[in-house]
Amino acid sequence: MQDKEIELKFGFDGDASNLYEIFSHIGAVSNKTTLHLDNTYFDTDDKALFGIHAGLRIRRGDDFSEQTLKVKGENIGGLHKRQEYNLPIEVSDGVPNLMKFPKEALPSDFDLEGIQKRLKPICRINFTRYLFNLELLDSTFEVAFDQGYIEVDSSNRYPLSELEIELKETSVHSDEILNLFSILCTHLAANNIPLLLEPFSKMHRAALLQQQSRPSIDFCELDSAETFIDYVTAQVALFEKMYGYFLISRDAVLFSQIVSLLDSLLLSLKYLKRRNFLAFIIGRKEPIEYKRDLQIIIRLLKSFHRVCRHVSKRTLLSRFRKNSKGIASCYEKIRESEKANKLFLIPLKLRLLLSLMAK
Repeated sequence: MQDKEIELKFGFDGDASNLYEIFSHIGAVSNKTTLHLDNTYFDTDDKALFGIHAGLRIRRGDDFSEQTLKVKGENIGGLHKRQEYNLPIEVSDGVPNLMKFPKEALPSDFDLEGIQKRLKPICRINFTRYLFNLELLDSTFEVAFDQGYIEVDSSNRYPLSELEIELKETSVHSDEILNLFSILCTHLAANNIPLLLEPFSKMHRAALLQQQSRPSIDFCELDSAETFIDYVTAQVALFEKMYGYFLISRDAVLFSQIVSLLDSLLLSLKYLKRRNFLAFIIGRKEPIEYKRDLQIIIRLLKSFHRVCRHVSKRTLLSRFRKNSKGIASCYEKIRESEKANKLFLIPLKLRLLLSLMAK
């Protein structure tokens, strides 16, 4: 019933018909299957669950029904970690029963009975899931390609096309999980899988589409950084957050702020390369050499930034002229550059590298 979900989530922009064959070049693949999943998410009118970063749903498949509670977790460069609780339910059950989840799943002062009475469906997220297992690096992953839509209301559908890779079993120590996924990402890039950044969960995107979650960008996180390494780490986290909001809103002003943040991040990475901070793998005394990896990251980020800086001006002009087609064209150019420069690699690789550096 209780499980800690650790998975990579990326957007997918390409032909998924040969994914099984591509992953067979990465590791041993098995148990290929297809599921049709109908998900209904629940909350109160005042968003009591969203307010504590929890997601509540009923999921129905071809031969099962279950209720799921996901509680607050973290996203580190596309690697999502959340506590997840799943319980089987009857097909006839129309609303999840919060009382059936463990008491420790929700805050002690959470009004379970009152909120249970006020639960209502807020959106549907339906998709077909193509999945299989991947054996790699003494670990078992479940690879899932999801294709479908988020339905906020009958006239508002948002397409879904994403790849999720969940860690099911591993002999790797918990301190090495980030490195494990980093190696996996290197394989994904080497096999030219067309991946895109997707910083927010399906539920978070649904809330943004409903305009129930407003962009909240806190630049104070940068000011509170105690060391330079902390500062760069905060820059990476802020970029992911701002970019996630932009993918939903396509807001031109927000994008111009992202371009400025990329300016700052590139300066920080160049300074990092000059300073040559020592970095150590846990349990080893000899420092690692990372300059070549950092050079590749800087090169890819510079190429992406160059396109963003050019497109940002056009996006603002299109907004001033209320030219929706112009905004859509700019958005596509940004995503094409992101895919071409394998930007999906950068947040995770940087987070790993920064975590190994002596502060």
